[in-house]
Amino acid sequence: MLRDATIVDADAVAMLVLHELERRQLRRLRRISKEQLSQLLFVGYHQPQFRYGYPQARVYQNQGVAVGVAYGYPAAVEPTLDNQWSALFTRMQVAPPQQLVVPPRALADEWYLDLLTVRNRSKGKTFQQKWFDEWLLGDAIHRAKLSGCPVMGMDVRPGSSLGTLAAEYGFVATQRRLLDRQGYCHLRLKLT
Repeated sequence: MLRDATIVDADAVAMLVLHELERRQLRRLRRISKEQLSQLLFVGYHQPQFRYGYPQARVYQNQGVAVGVAYGYPAAVEPTLDNQWSALFTRMQVAPPQQLVVPPRALADEWYLDLLTVRNRSKGKTFQQKWFDEWLLGDAIHRAKLSGCPVMGMDVRPGSSLGTLAAEYGFVATQRRLLDRQGYCHLRLKLT
C-alpha cells in the first residue's frame, strides 16, 4: 500500500535512507560513523524542512512495515531542504562536512525525485503484478504531475536498476553529471 510517510515510519525509513546513502558512497559522509549518520537521519526525519524529512516522503507499506520509500519535491523547494544539515550536525555534536552533504541537483523546471529505494528483502516481491519500486515510481510521477511542474527529473548511476525502470516509464537521459566525484545520468520525463 502506498501512503504518505508519518512520524511512526521514522525507524524503517531512516534505515532505508541510510542504506541508500551508504550505497551511493558519498565522500562527504565518510567523516562520520554509520551510527552518527543513522542518528542524523532519524532526528532529521522529524524535521519538516529536511531533505529526508517525512513531509517529502511516500512509503510503500507491506505487512504493516515501510519497505520502500521515495523522496521528491519541486525544484523551488530544494534550497530550503538543506538548511537543516548544519543544525543537525551541531545538535548531534558532530563536525559538519565543509560542503553541503547533498548538493542541489534539481533543474529549475523540475519536480525532482531525490531518492527511491526498496528494502533488499522486498526487492523481489510484487503486488498486483507490479514490483514495489514500480509502485513508488508510478506514484512519484503522479505526484509530479499534480505539482504542476512540466518535467520530472532524477539522477541515476549508469546501468542501475532505477535507471532501467525509469527508461521503461519514458525517462530520457539529458546530461551526464559528476556528483560527489561519481558519474550520474540526469533523466527527465515531460509531464505535459
